[in-house]
Amino acid sequence: MDRLPYTYLLIFCCLTFGCSFGRGQDSSPSCDVGVMVRRGTTKKAAAQQRLTVECPVKHCGESVNVTWCKLLETNQWEQINQTENVEITQQKYVDRLTSFLTFKRISIHDDGLYRCNLLTGDISHIINITVSAEVPSDAGKEDVSWLSYFSICVSVILLVITVSVLTALSFYGWKRRVYSYDA
Repeated sequence: MDRLPYTYLLIFCCLTFGCSFGRGQDSSPSCDVGVMVRRGTTKKAAAQQRLTVECPVKHCGESVNVTWCKLLETNQWEQINQTENVEITQQKYVDRLTSFLTFKRISIHDDGLYRCNLLTGDISHIINITVSAEVPSDAGKEDVSWLSYFSICVSVILLVITVSVLTALSFYGWKRRVYSYDA
């Protein structure tokens, strides 16, 4: 009989806790539409090479339209349209989308600051594209990253062989001297 007030108190606390923390919350997590380009993104390329820049967008199932812009010398942003040298594509995922700006053969005139925008007004951080005039030559640039590993392995093998030979010679020479004293 003494437990009855405690039982009512426990039921009251559970209902109060459930009502205050369960009210007004959606069962699905909140989702904010936005452009997710990292601050300080820089891309470097040599002239006449292919370059692709990514613009990841979280869309939360909403329909979004991504546009690309370049900063002109007049401090005005100019929208980039698809041309024979510039390709704009999009790849959709469940709750995100990635827009790709691809220069098929980038030129020195494509050097500059770029950004991607949503029609909702959300803009990305600036993407710095640097184009160098010289085309890198592959001649004389061999991949020699394996050379250091090869040198270390050969050195260890030679060390083991040298120690083994010296140890065998010292035992053989010692036994030979012992036999020569016995005779």
